[in-house]
Amino acid sequence: MNLKSLFIVLALAFFTTHGAYASGEKNLAAMSWINNPPADDAQYFYAVGYGETQRDAKSDALSTISAKISVNVSSNFSSSVTATRQGGDEKVLAQTKSDVVSKSKDIQYTDVKVLESTQDKGQWILLVKVDRAILTATYERKLDQVDTKLKTEWKFFEKAGVFEKLKLSVNINELLKQTDSFFPLLHALNPSYNDSKYTTRYTEYTRVMRQARNELVFKIISDKNSEPLASLIKSKLSAKNATFNSSKYNVLIEITTKAKKRKYKSTNAKFANLTFALRKTTIKATDKNGNVVSNVVYKTKEGSSEGFEDALARTAKYEKKIKELGIIKFITGN
Repeated sequence: MNLKSLFIVLALAFFTTHGAYASGEKNLAAMSWINNPPADDAQYFYAVGYGETQRDAKSDALSTISAKISVNVSSNFSSSVTATRQGGDEKVLAQTKSDVVSKSKDIQYTDVKVLESTQDKGQWILLVKVDRAILTATYERKLDQVDTKLKTEWKFFEKAGVFEKLKLSVNINELLKQTDSFFPLLHALNPSYNDSKYTTRYTEYTRVMRQARNELVFKIISDKNSEPLASLIKSKLSAKNATFNSSKYNVLIEITTKAKKRKYKSTNAKFANLTFALRKTTIKATDKNGNVVSNVVYKTKEGSSEGFEDALARTAKYEKKIKELGIIKFITGN
């Protein structure tokens, strides 16, 4: 082997060894960010994700960030504006907290940065960061959209009569419930987030609506066909601390039911033995001046092996509807 050939062989050996060493350094560096990703700070969230594709790995990393945020949301919920507004109703608070924590796991991310990426045995591994300020701004815009609707509804509420306020409070409370998911999340995204421009106003909304509801005094009348439903409505309103008076009332609830008897032919002996009541029920609300403020109609069908009168008196379909809508929405048709 001449001198030139020897030089080429040595040069190849050097670069091969150096390349292997450099590759080893790169893998060590990769392992460093995989096992020790940057800690979250005031500006960014960080997470490592794994997946068959880069998209899957990115999604996995964002799920990790969502999990961290939801833990924060859960731990700080008791001091949130939501908890303050809703007061001491533990059952409502527990359900709201569950809904809020669940939604915080399904965050809509924007402007996600991939800082590092590598492949290991066909699996992608990514290090991503999420800008807290951008994410906070996204949810502030969502909150402001709901708040604009709230302000509009509140203008109508302030000018409404007693029973009209009850109807409008259904929509307002539904919008307030939407805001419930924003405040704990915004505080988790930005610990210094200031919710004062909403807090006082929403608490006042709640106070005024409760006061308006307490000013309502109901009287309920019904025809014979509607007596079981009238009793059901009274019990549901009583559970909401409603007041009743047969003479000094400001809302009259009048319930009437028209019904048709029907039997159906069937090879099923049990079904053929049933007698059905096809009911058309009207719930009319009138204010103290005699003005009709709501008029809602429900068509239901109940069957009974005990006959038409028993089918007519059954309230299961009404109860199902009340559970779905809530008693206020049920009687107002709002």
